[in-house]
Amino acid sequence: MPFNYMKIFFKYIFIFIWIFVAAEAFMRVFEPQPILPRYVEAGDFGIRVNMPNQVYKHQSPDFEVIMRTNSKGIRSDVEYPYEKPEGTKRIVVLGDSFGMGYEVELEDTFTQVMRRELVGILGQDVEIINLSVSGYGTAEQLLMLQNEGIKYQPDLVLVTWHDTDPDDNIRSNLFKVENNQLVRNSETYLPGIEIREFLYQFSFYRWLAGESHFYNWFRGWAAATIKELLVKRNDPPEKPQATVEVAKEVERKQPSRKEVLSLLLLKEIKKVANNNQANLLILEIPTRKTRVDFQPSLNEFLRDEFKVVSPLVELQKSAEAGNLIYHEKSHGHFTPLGCHIIGEVLGGYIFQQKLL
Repeated sequence: MPFNYMKIFFKYIFIFIWIFVAAEAFMRVFEPQPILPRYVEAGDFGIRVNMPNQVYKHQSPDFEVIMRTNSKGIRSDVEYPYEKPEGTKRIVVLGDSFGMGYEVELEDTFTQVMRRELVGILGQDVEIINLSVSGYGTAEQLLMLQNEGIKYQPDLVLVTWHDTDPDDNIRSNLFKVENNQLVRNSETYLPGIEIREFLYQFSFYRWLAGESHFYNWFRGWAAATIKELLVKRNDPPEKPQATVEVAKEVERKQPSRKEVLSLLLLKEIKKVANNNQANLLILEIPTRKTRVDFQPSLNEFLRDEFKVVSPLVELQKSAEAGNLIYHEKSHGHFTPLGCHIIGEVLGGYIFQQKLL
């Protein structure tokens, strides 16, 4: 009997391997997938952070780039001490994969283009402390600023805003709104971190994450499914009771839970920045409808409350001229041209508004 069980076991193992190899071959030939491994671990303050001292590859039919993190998990070839050098301006960037510069080389990220623009205009050194982590929402950005960002003594805090942020803030369940106040709801948000940290120990898993088209397709499908379920669980359909004050701020009688939560999170980020002698600027990442049609991702009530810069007009003009602004065979991040347009807009706006 044990022998028969072993035969059955190995039979199903063989079938699984055959299916995996067939699926992998099919996708490599007919449906090549973007492969964007994410090397993150549990941070000391309850959320994901980039693994330090990593070198890995991102690739798709459109591009192949090398990702590097320094000893603090920042995507950079430079080490930054917490103490700011004399005569240097510092910008702390809080964002997700767009802020981190997915799908372009480091020198082509909009944060580095912005830095070069500002150095040329100001005639002094500008350091970019990019604390972006793929998958972050505003709630995680707030915790990153409170626990790490302010240590760098920034002159400006730059927050990227993407249309996925409201759902990300609900999904993480890190904060909630009670009596029109922002309240900490959960001490941690570490989706899949324990199993991922365990699997990272094995070379085969690193190969899967960094090279397998079928695995990356499956991981993307599973992640999207889980995200949708978490949003539904944490955001029941009934509207929250909103005070008149909040209703006025969002210019509607019944703002959604996501809108109220996002507003209060951004207000708290602004408060932390201002209390540490830093300005706050929000970068709107436009929502792409088609190759040449871009829409605002930020609600009007947020524009009225904060300093916001949007490259929407410049991106759309370039796209209408026939230029490719977003990678189309990947996860839809900016091309080097798109990043350069955004970086130049940012540099000019920061200088004009005297934010440094």
